[in-house]
Amino acid sequence: FLSNAAKKSPIAEGDKLNVALVGLGNYSNILARALETSQYCRLAGIVTGTPAKAEDWSKKYNIPKKNIYNYQNFDTIKDNKDIDLVYVVLPNSMHAEFTIRAARAGKHVICEKPMAVSVQECEEMIKACKDAGVQLAIGYRLHYEPFNLEIKRLG
Repeated sequence: FLSNAAKKSPIAEGDKLNVALVGLGNYSNILARALETSQYCRLAGIVTGTPAKAEDWSKKYNIPKKNIYNYQNFDTIKDNKDIDLVYVVLPNSMHAEFTIRAARAGKHVICEKPMAVSVQECEEMIKACKDAGVQLAIGYRLHYEPFNLEIKRLG
């Protein structure tokens, strides 16, 4: 059941957000499979430091070469209109750097938890996204988990 506002959304009419996964570790494999069935998003690009992974993922998920980046050329993603947002799925110590770089490239960001390794880095990430006019979300899936909702209700 969609609200009237959601029914008017381009996403609800069939358009999907184009996601680039940054880092192709184990959790990105799970995300990629989920994106294959998502009603709202699709896997459109990848960022990896391993050329063999880039080749494998390109074949497996039909990702065009122009949507494949490495950590050195990542900033050129700003010129790619096929990518709407990046999902940072890297080691925690790299979250701030790639969130800030994605924001500066004008891409919305989902960053896996924990957000960063310090409060200062979190503040810098928030500022970079705010300054760039992009949204920042943290990939925390338990907001709506029934036990967490019950604890919130009890609180």
